[in-house]
Amino acid sequence: MDKLFVYVEGRARSEPGEAGIGIAVTDKDGNVIEEVSRLIGRSTSEVAEYRALLAGCRTALAYSPQSVILFTADQRLANHITGVFETRKPNLKHLAATIKGLLDAFPQWRVNYIDRDANRAAHRLVEQAFHNRVQAKMTRERLEMRLLARAAVLSDDALERLIDYADKLAGE
Repeated sequence: MDKLFVYVEGRARSEPGEAGIGIAVTDKDGNVIEEVSRLIGRSTSEVAEYRALLAGCRTALAYSPQSVILFTADQRLANHITGVFETRKPNLKHLAATIKGLLDAFPQWRVNYIDRDANRAAHRLVEQAFHNRVQAKMTRERLEMRLLARAAVLSDDALERLIDYADKLAGE
């Protein structure tokens, strides 16, 4: 690969709260190369932004581009990484140092601030991560309700067998 464009976003649902990242990697012609949409656990939005940029660097490294341009809608993050100013928070310093170490593996790189509207692909991917979590939870709840409904009509003997079977499944 000659040049990659990497759009990143990280966000938490509350501060701190469940957090997710979204990464969209495109080539110089705008073709989508890879998309990442995942939850990262409990975090603040600020840490989630750093972790999104970190994951974006790792994703881009897999393609060994000659040049990579990373885009974020977090101006403070872009300024920290490009050295415009330094963060005082130890946890962010560590993340920034890790990101800079990864960026040094690229022959050429830039981290640019862009407007949130221009970063909508990454934003969509973060939202998708949250949506997938909700969908999985709803599916689980529906399955549990079906199981309870079926168990309610079983005889005591059949219920004992069901419990024994569930114990065997849990042990696997």
